[in-house]
Amino acid sequence: MGIIMIAEKAYAKINLTLSVGEKREDGYHEIDSVMHSISLCDEVTLTEAGGISLSIKEGLAPGGKANLMWEAAELFFRETGFSGGVHMELVKQIPSEAGMGGGSSDAAAVLRGLNRMTGQRLSLAALADMGARLGADVPFCVAGGCRRCEGIGEKLTPLAGWAGLPVVIVRPGVSISTGKAYGLLDRRRAGTAESCIEALKNKDRAALLASLSNDFEDVLFKAEPVLGETFSYLSSLCKKAMMTGSGSAFFLMVENEVQQRKLAAKIKEERPQWYVGTAETIL
Repeated sequence: MGIIMIAEKAYAKINLTLSVGEKREDGYHEIDSVMHSISLCDEVTLTEAGGISLSIKEGLAPGGKANLMWEAAELFFRETGFSGGVHMELVKQIPSEAGMGGGSSDAAAVLRGLNRMTGQRLSLAALADMGARLGADVPFCVAGGCRRCEGIGEKLTPLAGWAGLPVVIVRPGVSISTGKAYGLLDRRRAGTAESCIEALKNKDRAALLASLSNDFEDVLFKAEPVLGETFSYLSSLCKKAMMTGSGSAFFLMVENEVQQRKLAAKIKEERPQWYVGTAETIL
């Protein structure tokens, strides 16, 4: 029998809504967020090995034990009692520190891939529970699609979702750590998850655009002026520009692929130093 090799796609996510509650005793904040997977993805390849190792084949990401993928592998082997190892290869496409769940999705891909490689047959729910110990976005990234994420992100409710919505992804040249973002948050708005869920269910574009919200925008736009300037610039180009997660990436909800291509080309020309990409929502 040959060496087993498993390939997994690690899809990025966008937050259609993000409401943040009070800080808990464990230091985490309660959230209420509608998250949707998009087609932009990293590629993770796992190969049976004697120990744990990681190589970054393309793009920029932490190496070795500093990468959440390594921690995911250690956790999986520890929890399942599997005595083997794995060599992990990463092709990085999702921008880092962008609020798009890139590192979390890579870790989630490792959990799913190891589940297949070792024949454990754990359910997605069990893998998501395991992923919650790695980070707040990991449970969603394990399951993917469209879900309402509550608690610290570990309470997942499947939603109808809306596949095929074209988006333009823009990340200016600034990184925002999640810890810093939560530390700055002091004012919260009324949550819009319910209206977003209804809009997705009814495929009501106008209602969906009206429901998009992110509690981090106000405070981060003041703390990091480049984010506020980016928002103003993008809003002049598109009816709806929205920051995802705790930043620093934005998504533009465009009407069709023609507008998507034109906007992406215009932003690349006018802001060549920024990351600009295109994707669509997936289920």
